[in-house]
Order: sequence, then structure tokens, then C-alpha cells
Amino acid sequence: MKLSQLLSAIGADCPQEAEITALACDSREVVPGALFAALEGARTDGRAHIPDALKRGAAAVVCSPPLPENVPGAAADDPRAALALLAAEFYGHPAKNLALIAVTGTKGKTTTAHMLRDILTAAGHKTGMTGTLGAYIGTEKLSDALNTTPESITLHRTLRQMADAGCTYVVMEVSSQAMKLNRVHGLTFAAGLFLNLSPDHIGGAEHADFAEYRACKAAMFRQCKTAVGNASDPSWPVMAAQVPDGTPVSTFGFGECADVLALSAAPDPDRPMASLLALEGANAYSVPFPGAFNAADALAAIALSRALGVPDGAVRAGLSSVCVPGRAQIVPVPAPYTVIIDYAHNGASFESILSALAEHHPSRILLVFGAGGDRPKMRRTDMARAAARWADYAVLTADNPRSERVEDICSDIAAALGNAIPWEIIPDRRAAIFRALSMAEPGDAVALLGKGHEGYIEENGVRRPWSEQGAVEEYFAVQR
Repeated sequence: MKLSQLLSAIGADCPQEAEITALACDSREVVPGALFAALEGARTDGRAHIPDALKRGAAAVVCSPPLPENVPGAAADDPRAALALLAAEFYGHPAKNLALIAVTGTKGKTTTAHMLRDILTAAGHKTGMTGTLGAYIGTEKLSDALNTTPESITLHRTLRQMADAGCTYVVMEVSSQAMKLNRVHGLTFAAGLFLNLSPDHIGGAEHADFAEYRACKAAMFRQCKTAVGNASDPSWPVMAAQVPDGTPVSTFGFGECADVLALSAAPDPDRPMASLLALEGANAYSVPFPGAFNAADALAAIALSRALGVPDGAVRAGLSSVCVPGRAQIVPVPAPYTVIIDYAHNGASFESILSALAEHHPSRILLVFGAGGDRPKMRRTDMARAAARWADYAVLTADNPRSERVEDICSDIAAALGNAIPWEIIPDRRAAIFRALSMAEPGDAVALLGKGHEGYIEENGVRRPWSEQGAVEEYFAVQR
């Protein structure tokens, strides 16, 4: 693509023409002919990497003013916003042929996005999805995710793949960081969905305070043609205030004045570890996950689907079979007990998943968990307190120890557990899972918490491959 055509997307002149073969915002990824966008990062300013990008063959540069002398390109007051527009132009504006559904909130984005993907698929739409677990077309994985919402280059390249594959919808998890860093600048969402908001991602290179965090979430709704929000959440009015005049708005909630009103969520007597979600004026929906927090995500997906006019039959069909890797994931096993994998890795998420399991009255809850190294030690205490409240036995093991010793992390957890429940320490996670499974009896629930979908265990700067489900399958293969 000619540089002049590319720069026209940001209204910049092109005194020096060049042929652009690629886009890059990391100088290490520059190839000959690339346009290098020098972005300000958490630790360094991208301008410092311009010389390296030029040595690697960059044909042009976009950066904050001033543009280096005798270098083709343009100066932009906001290089990140400029890059989003350049990426859209370079990849042929794929979003124009897609209905983008944006899902935002502190908790539940991944589960809700999977629900919406499966609902839209059940309605006959070829659907893409981007989020924490990667990019997908239907259930086919295109790539892993470095960020919940990809950098704009990756995002538009992925949307191009989806448009070319015939997708009509794309469900996107949109993070507050994505809004702050203009990763979705210039996009228009067919619908935006707000789930909830609680303090998170505050401090360091993320958000200065809760007010900034909330404002970044709310800014997404300026880009939406339809808005759907959680009437039960106190931050919804802040989100709704950003919705442009004349844009359709609807709400959902439990026990609130809402357009889609949930009456109750309870264990499904006909499906193990599933829930029944009762809505006003409709038959109950079966949701294949335990707990009120998963039912709340299903309620959000139902409300958004109704706002889009998706037939109720497709909503029910999509919800009934949805599976989210590592999120309250039931692993089929040839044994008379339940094995569940969940990404829970703090006190609040432990409370949510364990209380949900308890609602189904298993004979015992056996836990396998650890804690991340180089993270606040209070997390270990909070998880231990939740485990002591809900579980019957705990096997303490490795999570991502990073630079800490697994044994030290487990000792901290054990100290917080005290004598509340029986526990043991088995540092090797595979052996810990084998131990819990060998202890399980009919009617028990074995909960493997902390790793979820993660395909690695990180220790001393090295990530070794890991599969939680693979360990379970290996155990039963050995038993045969």
C-alpha cells in the first residue's frame, strides 16, 4: 500500500512517498517496508526505538511530534489513536462488513462472550470472537491472546481474517486498558454490553484510580449503536450517561426495575452442576454452569440477544451447551464424582465458585490450589479463608510460583488454613491432582482452582507447558 493512501486515514500529508508492506509497533517486529508506530509504553517511549526500526528496514514512521528529519511518515498528537485508524485502512476496513458486539465489565467478560458466540452461532450466524482466551472463528482458534483486547494492528488483522472467512458477527471483550490506549479507536459497535464494575486494574501502569477506571469503561458506550446494561450495578448510570442521544438502551437485573428481569437462579435438578435461570414472563433457561455469578452472565447474554432480535430458541440452544475453557469447566470423567476446573485465583473468585459448588450439595469438596508468586500475600490468606469456609480437604500445590519457592507459598496458605480443614502440601501440581482424584469418592466434587485455561506454569522466568485438563485425562488413562 502507498504511504500516501495510508496517511490519508489520519489526514496527514505525505511529502515522501513509500511502499508500505506491514505495520509494527514493536521495533523488533519491523520488516523491510514496514510503517513503525512509535508508541509511549509503560516503561519506555517508542520514539527511542525509531533508530532500531529504521535499521531493520522501516519505510516510514508515525510518532508524537516532531517527526525525525528525512524520515517518511507523519507526526500525530496521539500516535495510538492514529495507529488504530492506520490499521483499519491497511487491512481494508474489515469492521465495515461485521457487526461488532462489545462486552465490558470487571468480571464475567470471557464467559459472557462465549455465551453470545454460541447463541449467535445457534441463530445461524458465522461468528468470530476475541478476548482473554484468544481469537476464534466459531470454535476454531486462530491465535492466543497477549491482551484481553488486542493492540489495534492485531485486532484489525484478525477482523480481516474473520470478514474474509464469512463472519457476520464478532463478539469482543473490550477492556478498560483497550479504551485508555485507543486500541478500538474508530470502531463502531453494533451493541455494547455492560456487566459490572468493581475496583481492579488500579495502580502501576494501569489506572490512576477507580474514577479513571470507570471513565475508561464508560467511554466505550460513545461508540455503540445499541447499549445494554446491568441495572443492578451502581456504575450503570455512569455508563448510560455516555450513550449518544437517540441510541436504544435496555437493561437487565435481579430484583431491580429492568427490561429483562431475573426472578431467581437455582441449581437445575435435571443437570449436575447446572443452573436454572427464571425470568419474568418466560420459561426458565438452563445454564450449564453452577452459581449465581454464571447465571448473571447468562442474564446479560439473554438481554443483549433480545436487543439484537435473536430468536429465543437460538438463545436457549446456545446457552444450553456453552463451555468456556477453564471457567467453571466440568471435565467428563469415568468416575461417580465431579471434576471442575476454574481460573479462580483470589479470595472473591474462590468464594464465588466454591459457594456455587456447595449449592449442589456434593458429599465433599476436595480442593487443589496454590497461589501466584511475586503477588500480594493477602491473596493467599483470602483464598485460604474461602477454602476453609467451603471445602472439606485441600491439596496445596504450585500455581505460578515465579521467583518464589512453591513450598514457601504453600506454607503461607497452610498457615492461614490452620486447623479449619485437613490439608497437605504436594508441590508438583500433577501429583497433587492425582492425589485429589485418588481420594475422591462417589458424590464428591474435585475443584482444581487457579490455572484454568492457562497452558503453562511459570517458574524462575521459564514457562513450562501445562494442561489442567490434560492432567485429569492422564490420571484416568493410567487407571485403565
